[in-house]
Amino acid sequence: MYQSTITLKSISNLSGFSVSTVSKALNGKSDISSKTKELIKNIALENNYVPNFTALSLRKQRTKTLAIIVPEITDSCYSCIISEIQKFSFKHGYRLLLFQSFSSKEKEEECLKNINDGSVDAAIMLSNFKQNNSSIFINNQLPIEYIEISNLQSRKKLKEEVILSFKKSLKNLIS
Repeated sequence: MYQSTITLKSISNLSGFSVSTVSKALNGKSDISSKTKELIKNIALENNYVPNFTALSLRKQRTKTLAIIVPEITDSCYSCIISEIQKFSFKHGYRLLLFQSFSSKEKEEECLKNINDGSVDAAIMLSNFKQNNSSIFINNQLPIEYIEISNLQSRKKLKEEVILSFKKSLKNLIS
């Protein structure tokens, strides 16, 4: 995994300002002068500074990451849905984490267990199976939008339903 080689502490050493001032400047806080902000932002830019996403997530208690669990991405319907969801999530500053269940109930449960660790803020699961009140759903602290897929359902209707559910889920997180 690539990480920025420069940290807030490094920028602090290079600029002569405290880590707190560096952080405030990079986050555009109003109590830092524009001259200081510009100096610090230039140092960050010259050194390819990238904020530590994991640290931000811990501090803000929000990962800005959403999970989508689909039966299989090779199905053109699901890939089209994922594409639309990706566009919408990027627009709102969210990342998308994709899982495939391969139409397996066990894999669906495994996916839900994997994301119940605080790594995502919410999930949408498209499933061929009827939702039951299994312990995996009851014990999951994560908001999950469950969409049952039926062979009788039109692809267009499914796409509309999933995208609408995703937008609703994202709006609930943002507000």
